[in-house]
Amino acid sequence: MQKWIIIAVIAIILILTTVIVLNVDIETEYTPETEIEETELRKTIISLYFLDKNTMELVKESRLIDSKELIINPYDKVLEMMISGPENEAYTRTIPENTKVIETKLESDCLVINFSSEFSGALTDDSNKQKVIDSIYQSLKEFTEINSIKILIENVDINGENTTSNENQNLVNNQIAENTISNEVTNQTVENM
Repeated sequence: MQKWIIIAVIAIILILTTVIVLNVDIETEYTPETEIEETELRKTIISLYFLDKNTMELVKESRLIDSKELIINPYDKVLEMMISGPENEAYTRTIPENTKVIETKLESDCLVINFSSEFSGALTDDSNKQKVIDSIYQSLKEFTEINSIKILIENVDINGENTTSNENQNLVNNQIAENTISNEVTNQTVENM
């Protein structure tokens, strides 16, 4: 009978030990499969607009970039990405490859963009000219402070006006403002004039 008592006591001890172990949370450290780097936390999506090679209509291409790249001069960065061209082979650039951005400056809510002379290669006809303007505006309109754009080629308005005088620098390109893509932006531009 003593054997049965000893076996019963051992069984009870084992059962209690198992219950206690199962009810106690064991702290374990989980490590992710890959570490998230600081640069991954700074990523932002930029939408650039190019032309579809088949339809010749504007198409959006989203890019994930380090937001730190947009801190110093965000407008120049977006324009440089457009000049570099699309990543998708079915799209084509709207700004000629060797074009340089001479200067960008925000005047009220109008972004004035001064391109090098290579930009004139994009302005072959009125239809193409409007698509180029639309692609630039669409790519930059994510910046809420921009309601219109004015494009210069080496300080000359794309409509042929010399903008080196202070009076002409403050003009908003009416043709661009009238042809901007959304009506609300056009109405805001006209109201600001």
